[in-house]
Amino acid sequence: MANYVNYKLIERGDNWVELCFDQPDSKANIFNESALRELDAVVADLAGRKDVKGVLVTSGKKDMFVAGADINLIKSLDTIDKAIEGASAGQQAIHRFSKLPFETVAAINGACLGGGFELALACKKRLASDSKAVKIGLPEVMLGILPGFGGSVRLPRLIPLTAALPMILTGKQVDGVRAYKAGIVDAYLPSQDFNERALKWAKANAGKPGRRVHTFKDKVMEMVPMRGIVFSQARKGVMKATKGKYPAPLKILDLLGEIHGLDTEEALKREAKSFAVLAVTPISKRLIELFQLSESVKKTNGVGPEVTPIKVERAGVLGAGVMGGGIAWAFANKDIPVRMKDLNWDSVGLGLQQAGETFGYALKKKRLTKPQFMGKMGHISGTLDYAGFKNLDVVVEAVVENMDVKKKVLAETENHVSENCILASNTSSLSITEMQSACKRPQNVAGFHFFNPVSRMPLIEVIAGAQSSPQAVATLFELAKKLGKTPIVVKDGPGFLVNRLLLPYMNEAMFLFSEGVSVERIDKVMVDFGMPMGPMRLADEVGIDTASKVAKILNNAFGARAEASPLSEIIAKSGRLGKKNGKGFYIYENGKQLGIDDSIVQLIPNRTAKSAGLTDQELVQRMIYPMINEAALALAEGVVKTPGEVDLGMIMGTGFPPFRGGLMRFADSERAQKVAETLERFAGAGGGDRVKPNQALWDVAKRGNFYRD
Repeated sequence: MANYVNYKLIERGDNWVELCFDQPDSKANIFNESALRELDAVVADLAGRKDVKGVLVTSGKKDMFVAGADINLIKSLDTIDKAIEGASAGQQAIHRFSKLPFETVAAINGACLGGGFELALACKKRLASDSKAVKIGLPEVMLGILPGFGGSVRLPRLIPLTAALPMILTGKQVDGVRAYKAGIVDAYLPSQDFNERALKWAKANAGKPGRRVHTFKDKVMEMVPMRGIVFSQARKGVMKATKGKYPAPLKILDLLGEIHGLDTEEALKREAKSFAVLAVTPISKRLIELFQLSESVKKTNGVGPEVTPIKVERAGVLGAGVMGGGIAWAFANKDIPVRMKDLNWDSVGLGLQQAGETFGYALKKKRLTKPQFMGKMGHISGTLDYAGFKNLDVVVEAVVENMDVKKKVLAETENHVSENCILASNTSSLSITEMQSACKRPQNVAGFHFFNPVSRMPLIEVIAGAQSSPQAVATLFELAKKLGKTPIVVKDGPGFLVNRLLLPYMNEAMFLFSEGVSVERIDKVMVDFGMPMGPMRLADEVGIDTASKVAKILNNAFGARAEASPLSEIIAKSGRLGKKNGKGFYIYENGKQLGIDDSIVQLIPNRTAKSAGLTDQELVQRMIYPMINEAALALAEGVVKTPGEVDLGMIMGTGFPPFRGGLMRFADSERAQKVAETLERFAGAGGGDRVKPNQALWDVAKRGNFYRD
């Protein structure tokens, strides 16, 4: 028997062989060119043996089956022919494996994604463990492509179409229990001694048919015309979710409709062609880059390998309002006990209610069981004093956005926690360095800025004040990851990164409104650009008074270039605060948006029609280009180190359209020279210093791009 680099063939008695995928010098198994080539050789080796009754496919990695195909390999595909060739190579290796004339069983005890799941689908049976590490899915759509190693063909033939579509169209992942219920795996076994249990099960069930869960209803839904209705509804859902900006889900629907009823070989050929068309698009390249950026965060602690973070096992939250309750939920959701303090029990109750509603939604959607719901809520306790704070590892301050109040609260808290406890402020704009001046242990104080709503927004800004220790920063960075968030380290400064860049966008929208552009058009133009909502709707969501307050802070810090539109203050003073009190640019009832409130125009003094004639493209430039201008300066000042961090921050903190690659990738696609010249024109047309291109942007224009590739 031959020796392989990526695989081990282990004799397991009774003419069974264990095929263990164990890539050397790697924490994960991935299908690179070497692994695919060797898989072909392994299949040929096994096919030539007359003694083999079955093969159990396992992994030599902890919490990992196979992570998928090599992302860099996909990213390097630059022609359709190369992409077809690459997909076909993977398809054929896995297809030949599927043709082996004996039992093949996949033993899944960890992440089984993309190409890994496609290998498992090629097995005659599949087993999953009860390990929390088990994640089974086809996430290719999130990279702007579709499953190209046979997953688009085999999954809809294994499970009902109505179950397969969400997995392929959204990249939805399931654990072992859900995989069993869906009919993806044939059995669900304890993770302890899993491979031995899997081998025993495989031998005992050899020759028996694989499990199928198709009900009569499922079979009806596969028939004409019901199948057409399923696809029609799926297409409507895709268009509603993506507004047609992402080609992959639509291509998937086209492919699945096309290959229905075809033999496997022909279906695979069409899958390869569809994969290739998507793989060479700029959108796919941008989405892959963003995936790699977010993955790179997992490999660092935000400071350096020489720094050891504190392990956070117990936490506290100061301020039990909506934000405090959301932060308490984030800790409890990851089974970290959290103590929530406020001045009265009504406020504590509000925080508990906020966390309870979020867990309740998960319970309603069957993402939690009732016992799990009770267990999560049991991690949160309330208090009016500092009882229980002495042994906390971190305390997150989430009180009112007022410097004097925050300094007082942090100084007081410092007297009731251990010397090593990290004090983290959830401020969205106030100086961490100034807060440190009120503390005896300023090295333990840093910023930890969540975005609202906490349960849905994936970003946390970790803000390093002038005296924040590397350990404090690293601890919060690792904590953010533990909470399931993506952190970026940001230098202390007004607005930090995201709000500093977002405010020029919202501010310019206010100026456009006062210059004759309607709320409806402003928001529509930006939604068409790809933003999740327009800036006027965003102002309502944030709170018009809050937006006005942050705008003033930046205006005081940056002067004329951050000139704030008086509009938000005027509107807030009129009693329109946005969604929270039911009236802003839009009207709301019980939190539901009913439409634009046209009467808001009456509040604007001296409204002109100056910008009413601008094209949609010019409106986008008026709102987006000032963000690019400010980002250039933020990078030059070292607020963050790389344009990639800006892109991660803006996508995860504001919903900037991922298909555009982020703010900096969009800037590069527009060309910095064009951005600077356009801003110069806007400045001359009345925008003045507010939109005047800064020297940092001109420097980028001279160099060529923000990204150096």
